[in-house]
Amino acid sequence: MDNLKTTQIMALIGGAVLFLATFLPWFDTPLGSTNAWETEFFGLKGLFVAVIGLAIAGGIGAQAFGGVTLPERIVGLEHPQIHLTLGFGAFLITFGQQFASNPGVGVLLGWIASAVIVASSMMDMRAAPASPPTQF
Repeated sequence: MDNLKTTQIMALIGGAVLFLATFLPWFDTPLGSTNAWETEFFGLKGLFVAVIGLAIAGGIGAQAFGGVTLPERIVGLEHPQIHLTLGFGAFLITFGQQFASNPGVGVLLGWIASAVIVASSMMDMRAAPASPPTQF
């Protein structure tokens, strides 16, 4: 963990918590509770959120602990930009579920974890040195 920046640790923990939140109750019903995998659309919302959390935590963890080298840019975007985009998508899904009837603790943890991912990505992009403008 010595080679990780604080923003990467935040994103790593946020991604792991986001993934784990999909297994916690998202909705409380009179018949019990349902997690993200049991929601409408055959659990696609839960699948999207789980994949986003796993991709962010897995990517950072693989680089830090597994010695994996990922390209600096993927589809023209740097890692903090990708984390920001995915984290904001997860935030929209989970925070939108907060306003449904009887949201559970999984929804709460989900949008908090995705907000941490968004915040860490913003901090990481802001801390990056600005490159000089290029000539046309």
